Amino acid sequence: MKTWVITAVVATTAAVALFALKKNATSGGDVENLPVATVQQGDLVIDVLEGGNIQALNFLEFRNEVKKTAGVKILEIIDEGYMVTEEDVANRKVLVRLDDSDLEEDIVDHDVEFQQTESVYAEAKQNIEIEESEALSQIKAERQLLRFALLDFQKFVGTEAADDILNKLKLPHDNDTLEFYEKEATALIVKSFDSQKLAESAIVEEGMRPFELESDSSLSSNVNFGAFIENELLGDGEAEQTIRRMVDEALVAASQLSVVEESVEGAKRLHSRDFITKQTLENEMVGLDKAKLALQRYETELELFRDYEFPKEAEKMLSKFEEALLSLIRTKREAMARMSQIYARYRSAKRRYELELKKRQNLEDQLASCVIRAELPGLVAYGGAAENEYTSRYYEGISQGASLKTGQPIITIPNMSQLGVEVNIHESHIKKIELGQKAYITAESLPDTTLVGRISKVAVLPDSNASRYNPSLKVYPATVEIEGTHEFLKPGMSAKVEIIVKELEDVIYIPVQAVFVENHEYFVFKVTDGGYERHLIEAGSHNNEFIEVISGLEKGEGVYLKMPDDYEPPQVDVAERPENRPVDSERTSATASKAVAKVSRPDNA
Repeated sequence: MKTWVITAVVATTAAVALFALKKNATSGGDVENLPVATVQQGDLVIDVLEGGNIQALNFLEFRNEVKKTAGVKILEIIDEGYMVTEEDVANRKVLVRLDDSDLEEDIVDHDVEFQQTESVYAEAKQNIEIEESEALSQIKAERQLLRFALLDFQKFVGTEAADDILNKLKLPHDNDTLEFYEKEATALIVKSFDSQKLAESAIVEEGMRPFELESDSSLSSNVNFGAFIENELLGDGEAEQTIRRMVDEALVAASQLSVVEESVEGAKRLHSRDFITKQTLENEMVGLDKAKLALQRYETELELFRDYEFPKEAEKMLSKFEEALLSLIRTKREAMARMSQIYARYRSAKRRYELELKKRQNLEDQLASCVIRAELPGLVAYGGAAENEYTSRYYEGISQGASLKTGQPIITIPNMSQLGVEVNIHESHIKKIELGQKAYITAESLPDTTLVGRISKVAVLPDSNASRYNPSLKVYPATVEIEGTHEFLKPGMSAKVEIIVKELEDVIYIPVQAVFVENHEYFVFKVTDGGYERHLIEAGSHNNEFIEVISGLEKGEGVYLKMPDDYEPPQVDVAERPENRPVDSERTSATASKAVAKVSRPDNA
């Protein structure tokens, strides 16, 4: 391995030495018949030449807007080249008429479906109002039952006692607290319906705990109502009035018993003296028993009311109030759930209605587009203003009876006051092109007339249509705006465009045919007394004819425009090539026994 490397290095060194000797070697070969060019000095214009078509920069273009897979036929079309006048525009002259029979059938079929969709949408809209009205009525009734339940509880135990009990249970006790309670509960209900998971609605915020009432045990069962009687905490409620009435009845019964007892004592004394009969005394004794039983009954009723009836009725009314609170919230939840379903059906029906309405409008717009009328005076041209040989392959030619594809340009009416040239810039030149660059335009029909223009638009990406048929071809569409108005120019004319890239002053230049490239070096065959000399130069910018020579030649020297027949490139063997470096085709060709010279443009050109 080491021997091979040493041999390669020696061979390379020898070849380089031989190459250095040949650089300035003078050959005595036959160069009399080779063309010679003289090195010149002066101004050099660097330009890019491209061909293109003259087009109107502003135009009115009519395309086929009928969306039919099979296409739509042209029934009538005005002759190409017809000049639309102001009178035609005023009379709305028909320029194109397309076959609209299929569209009319589609509209009739769509009407049936659209009416059904409209009916479902109207019904869904009405259901919202009906359901909202029913829900509000139910909530209003539940709210009223809640207020009545609170009033019944307050009426039974008294307002002060009721407020004290409800405050201890953290329940609403008047209209303001009821309204606040309902507002908080409603907010939590709405939040639960807005959440993605209904289970999250069970998590309530701190200070907002109205749903704690929804439990198996009632809060009213934990209240000791007997303490309100023992401590005389009841107000002027119905229970207090009942207790007072029972107490009064017991007092009356006790008074009556005292009277009867005195009467019985008197009857006993009279009977002992035989003033009254035994039967009379027994009657008085029966009255005494009745009075005792009456007093005992009233006292028992009072005790039963205090110990059993009052706590039961108070707890029942409080429980009824609790249930009324929960019933209001449940009613709101059920109403919200029903309204959510109603709104969902409504939104679905509305979306369907809007889609069908849009479809109907689209069909009507397509039907209206089947008749194209004059909108602007100008010259009628078939096809689109931006068509080229690639896009035109997709479309059938415009004529009466032809079928049009969706979006296909039908006719164009250009604005003749502002014209330009559409050109395709090859990728090798695109880096030279900039907006605003000056250009000279020559129409092929008028080769003696040169017009002035400017680059007004350059595409960022290459034309996909051009690369579709030739993947190796990369061209960038550009627009050259022509200055002034010229009546002799017509859209579609072929033209040549010379784009001025750079204007060099007082430089050395030679024909591009005189420059050759080997091993990334630019050289010429300089004319000498004895024949030719291979002479290295530093090349600059160039156009299609001349190339700038930055150094290496002087004005008046001669160079050959063709490689001498007896010239042989230096033989350079490369012992080892760095990894990941591509093989240079020019370097490889230089090692051939008889190289074919290539003219290459500098990188900065």
